[in-house]
Amino acid sequence: MKHTDAGSTALGLSVPVFDGAYHKWILTGEELSHIAEMLNVDSSAIIKEGNIMNRERTACKSCGKFSGLDDLVHNALALGIHTPKFILHVLQNGPQNQSPGHEIQCSKCGEIFDGSFWWIPQIPW
Repeated sequence: MKHTDAGSTALGLSVPVFDGAYHKWILTGEELSHIAEMLNVDSSAIIKEGNIMNRERTACKSCGKFSGLDDLVHNALALGIHTPKFILHVLQNGPQNQSPGHEIQCSKCGEIFDGSFWWIPQIPW
C-alpha cells in the first residue's frame, strides 16, 4: 500500500470524483502515523489508502492543517462516539453505513473546520 507524504498544500490530497460531487481524501504518511498513534496500533494495521468525502479538504483557519481522516478519528475518540477497535475495523474494512454530516475539530489545534463533513461509504475507492 502506498500512502503519500504531502507538503503544505491540498494539491494531490483531495481528488474530485463523480464530476466533482465527492472527493477522495488520500491518506498521507503523517495522517497514517497520527491515526496509528491514537489507536495504539502499528501503522501497517491500517490498510485504507483514504476515504471518499462529501467535500474537498479545507485548511484550518488557526494552524493551517488540512482536514483529514486523522481529524475524523480524533473527533470520534475524543467525543466517545466510537471505540478504537471499531475505528480500526472501519479502517481495515471500510464503513458499513452512511455517516451523518458533522463538524470536525482540528486534531492539531482544536479549531473547528468550516462546514459539515461526511464519509461516503457506498462509493468504491
